[in-house]
Amino acid sequence: MSDSPANFPEPRTFDEPVPLVRLGQGDYTRDIYPADLGGAESRSTKSVLTFSALNTFRNCARKYKHRYVDHLQPREKPENLSFGSVIHGGLERWYRLTGDANRLWKVLDFIDAQFPLRGSDPVQKDRWHRARAMLVGYAARYPTENFAVVEIEKVFHGEIRNPDTGRPSQTFVMSGKADGIVRLDGELYLLEHKTAGSIDANYLDKLWTDTQIALYSYYLRQVGYPIVGVLYNILLKTRLKQREGETQEEYEARRAELAAKNKSGKSTAQRQLPETDEEFQARLAEWYAKPEAFHRERIYLSEDRLAMLQEEVWEITQQYLDARRRGKWLLNTSNCFAYDRPCEYLPYCQSNFNPNVRDNLFEIAPPHEELAVGAASDAETTF
Repeated sequence: MSDSPANFPEPRTFDEPVPLVRLGQGDYTRDIYPADLGGAESRSTKSVLTFSALNTFRNCARKYKHRYVDHLQPREKPENLSFGSVIHGGLERWYRLTGDANRLWKVLDFIDAQFPLRGSDPVQKDRWHRARAMLVGYAARYPTENFAVVEIEKVFHGEIRNPDTGRPSQTFVMSGKADGIVRLDGELYLLEHKTAGSIDANYLDKLWTDTQIALYSYYLRQVGYPIVGVLYNILLKTRLKQREGETQEEYEARRAELAAKNKSGKSTAQRQLPETDEEFQARLAEWYAKPEAFHRERIYLSEDRLAMLQEEVWEITQQYLDARRRGKWLLNTSNCFAYDRPCEYLPYCQSNFNPNVRDNLFEIAPPHEELAVGAASDAETTF
């Protein structure tokens, strides 16, 4: 018998299920797996793989270890993430309360509850102002919709399959939560809310690369939602700030400067007083009345992209299993300053993983607790 490679069995991937027995008669063979018998595999608990975990591991395995293995979470949440979460919560309530005459007031009550220290904390006060103005402006822009809401905050779970064999992963299931599903022109679309600092051609071109939405669309199709595209609902973040006014010393210095430029040696300048909350809200309302403050973009899904995505997901799970088996979590320094800001784990990595830095800057918090419901209630959210 030849010992050429063609006569050796194909190497098995880390996550490939092992058959219990192989049946054969003549040229026919069939492998029998535990799942075929309702056995151990079908009853076993699988770890949940979310897009956040998938993307984190793909970008930096060391960062993945910090968050999803060691469960380290920064004690202070980045401003852009916390503000975006508040806006998402407000929009969720806006669409759940369709038909309620008081829904805007209920949304604003929710916003108020997110910033309990706004009376004494200037950061909370600023975010409270901007969140209220954004959602009041949104309600004025979209009092009615040209789509019908089908689902809001839809949680889904699905099998991750080997693209070559079609067999499900023994280790993972995919889970996620879509902002919404809507029916538009007779077809189903994902509704994806985004807050953005600016909206230009480059921003819109990048939406095509949104792997998360493509992944969600694929798995929602598997559970009965024939998604054909994505409707991006983009809300622009204003850079307006509440005017603080000037101190008496600043006023006198400005007044003296103006008087020195005047032939009479006098000035009628008045002291600039702090902007009241009502004045600031009025200025924000004027800004959010502009057409460019909100934007909707419809994108259709590429079938080739969805097929390619399944191969990518499978390969990343194999890389993860290899890293876990060998205990090797590589640091990707090119990702330390992604999105023009430092990674939240940068101080910990720079300290050579000093436990004092870890304890001061991070707390222990299991990831993706909101996904541990329904079909995956017993699953571990480790990847």
